[in-house]
Amino acid sequence: MISTPIVIFIYKRSDNLDRVIAGVRKVKPKELYIVSDGPKNEMESAQIEKTRVQLETLINWPCKVHKNYAEKNLGLKERFSTGIDWVFETAGSAIFIEDDCIADPTFFKFCDELLERYKDDKRIMTISGNNFQFGSQPTKYSYYFSRYPHVWGWATWKRAWKCYDGDISDWPSRRNSSWLKDVTHGFIISKFWKYIFDRLYGGKINTWDYQLTYASFKNHGLNIIPSVNLVTNVGYGADSTNIKKLNITIGVPTSSMQFPLVHPKHFVVDDIADRRIDNLVYLHSLGKLSLFVKSILGII
Repeated sequence: MISTPIVIFIYKRSDNLDRVIAGVRKVKPKELYIVSDGPKNEMESAQIEKTRVQLETLINWPCKVHKNYAEKNLGLKERFSTGIDWVFETAGSAIFIEDDCIADPTFFKFCDELLERYKDDKRIMTISGNNFQFGSQPTKYSYYFSRYPHVWGWATWKRAWKCYDGDISDWPSRRNSSWLKDVTHGFIISKFWKYIFDRLYGGKINTWDYQLTYASFKNHGLNIIPSVNLVTNVGYGADSTNIKKLNITIGVPTSSMQFPLVHPKHFVVDDIADRRIDNLVYLHSLGKLSLFVKSILGII
């Protein structure tokens, strides 16, 4: 049993709920928050209702359940940001999981312990369940620090969420300074993020998580990445909101975290590991590469 509340984001997909809840059930949280977006049309209304009912049926251990069900469709950006705002109206910290993310049960214990350990350390922004190093960057510790928050299974504190701005409203004043290159330590990757933040600020990307990366960059935050992958995302395909095709970060096998945790001695970003994330996760497609080239040439 863990003391930290778990938050489950659901929408219209009920296929994986059994597996999602199986991991949660093993740690039996005392408090559970459910956040659901609303329907875009009548067909989605039936799917969403089925998903909500199924999830509630699967919660069969004693716990306090809080529900925040939108009546109409808010979209990815607004539903996630308002849902997390709602959670932190009453919680000081929380663990977040989505309806297409399957977690090894040790993920929840991992987050629970580190949320307590670093609750007053403002350097730490998030704790992730994802490791996309594919064994190439082993560490003798249970986790390392990254500049990137990975959010397919993650945790944070109310104090860190206060840094979040869904509109990245100060981007115009920061856009032409050198801070982004200084934070990312690279010319090409800084161009990538400049392009992303331009589109985000202009309302051309409907998401919520790039804003969390922006907040982490702004505050020179450290994000905890486990030494093994603890959560796998199985949600992709035609009915997925953003991920239509299989990519390298989808379906990564999970392992169990070993306890007691071995903590790093130094609070520094692992630049070698982050460079690998730059290349594998962000700069991985020829389509994106063409955007970088155009950005560098001043075409975009």
